[in-house]
Amino acid sequence: MTSDVEESHSTLNLYLAACTVNIGAFAVGCAITWSSPTIFKLKNGDLSANGLSITDTEGAWIASLIALGAAIGPLIARFLVDRIGRKRTILFAISLLTISWLIIGLFPKVLPIYLARVLAGISVGLVYTVNPLYIAEISEPRYRSSLGTLMQFFLCTGFLVEYVVGPHTTYSGLVLVSIGPSILCLCSFILMPETPQFLLKQPNSEKKALESLSWLRGHPRDDIVKKELNELKILLGENVKQKTGIKELFGSRGNIKALLISCIMVGFQQVSGINVVLFYSESIFKSTGSNISSSTSSIIVGSVMVLAASITPPFTKIYGMKVLLYISTIGMTITLSALGFYFFLQSLGHNMISLSWLPITCLVLYIITYCFGIGPLPWAIMGEMFPANLKAIASALTTSFCWILGFILTNRFMILCDTIGQHFTFWIFSGFCILAFLFSKYLLPNTEGMTLQEIQDMLHSRITTQN
Repeated sequence: MTSDVEESHSTLNLYLAACTVNIGAFAVGCAITWSSPTIFKLKNGDLSANGLSITDTEGAWIASLIALGAAIGPLIARFLVDRIGRKRTILFAISLLTISWLIIGLFPKVLPIYLARVLAGISVGLVYTVNPLYIAEISEPRYRSSLGTLMQFFLCTGFLVEYVVGPHTTYSGLVLVSIGPSILCLCSFILMPETPQFLLKQPNSEKKALESLSWLRGHPRDDIVKKELNELKILLGENVKQKTGIKELFGSRGNIKALLISCIMVGFQQVSGINVVLFYSESIFKSTGSNISSSTSSIIVGSVMVLAASITPPFTKIYGMKVLLYISTIGMTITLSALGFYFFLQSLGHNMISLSWLPITCLVLYIITYCFGIGPLPWAIMGEMFPANLKAIASALTTSFCWILGFILTNRFMILCDTIGQHFTFWIFSGFCILAFLFSKYLLPNTEGMTLQEIQDMLHSRITTQN
């Protein structure tokens, strides 16, 4: 972006829009970890759920179906974001999530819960796809990385709500708490503007695009806003000449490179084991035999996630994405290896009382290092990798790939543990973290401070990658 645009002006509206859209991430965070305290309740027959009692297999499906739905959501986003807009797609996603909570609360039976979890998953997939796109399009280059990490903070806040409230309330009480963020998002985000890029692509909407951009930039001088708008028009004009299908996505080495980078990064996020920890946290803690209760351990992990995610945006702005990815992947490798070692000793029949502190310590440090890098940054990377004409389809494919992996891992986790042991399972996750470090160090390009156009030039070898 030009120096004129970067003159001092208020970023309050920009941060307000970024935080408001991420209330949707808060809402889907509640949905993602709802299964952790709820499965225990339903296995014991919760009276507020009409005494519904489920088997281990039904519990595994309740936990994992949200990931299956999340793999479908991005494909729906592919057709919505360029037709009804980024804003309306997000509002649609949160409406689906609200409906899912109503089904869970009003029809506490296995099949309706399955349906509701798939609907919630579709909402998760939509939010994971469109939120980074919305943030990338409203942001200035110097704020894009830090704003891109906000989604992780709001997600973690949703996780914490379920971990704190879930063990201490009934099935129906948790549903009432969980539906709150969805309603809050619907009431607040509807007041925010559509992205200037989307508005510019609509007939006779240039005035609306100018108003949106001016509001997001804190109403600076008219000439500054018009200059940025003209730059967007030039960029979009170039993109409009290009088609938006699968053929175009795979039609150039630069686009293929962007897709591979995005898919590999979100893939590493999943095979680091994060969703296994989130979906089965109480089960994992219960299996450790620790003298700290499983519900208390989950609350500690959730609290640490929120704390770590809250300091990630300023750290990203100061140190850049690559440095935080190094710290994240190394830290996760060490903590997962240590946790696997604990389960290995436990499988040999050792008395683990003297090491009862190790599981919670490992998972706390694992969560901290996850939130520093491999958690939020793949989504920020995805949001900036693709040209405007391909963002919808590329983001959809990337996010769908991510959640297909998430579904497989969460659905098969318990079976894998029974087959090869929890220790080997966590060591496998640790091994993937090593690969994530090597990829981040040697293959991931540095896009810090670059405009979206400069990133495209770099991917298509029109300029040299920053070191």
